[in-house]
Amino acid sequence: MIERNGTILAVQDGVATIRVATPSACASCGSRGACGSKDTTVRLPVAATLRAGDGVTLMLAEGALVRGALRAYLLPAVTLLLGAIALSAFGDLAAVGGALSGLGVGLIAQRILARRATCAPPAVSPAPTFESPPIGELS
Repeated sequence: MIERNGTILAVQDGVATIRVATPSACASCGSRGACGSKDTTVRLPVAATLRAGDGVTLMLAEGALVRGALRAYLLPAVTLLLGAIALSAFGDLAAVGGALSGLGVGLIAQRILARRATCAPPAVSPAPTFESPPIGELS
């Protein structure tokens, strides 16, 4: 399970705008933002009990991430190769045309599959709060 912490900015009609914090490991990374990692804002359905300012934890199954990545990257690459192979018998120019056609078909198929996907959005749960005892009551 992939988990990220966030803060609810606003809730309207059961949909929350949540600011998701950049993981702390990004601060020590050599790229330091070159990858585009920064605080992001997402809109997700939430329970009616959550309010603006509440901390939440977003959870996404790792399998959902893998399936999405395969669909987004592997499908167009495979159709590109199939298009190039299918027309390679007719010369290099035809193979290039087949590759571009295959890429186009793969991107269109990926778009259709993404719209039909019935994956659940990330689960939103209240973030745990930790209260420390007052000084002097430590045992």
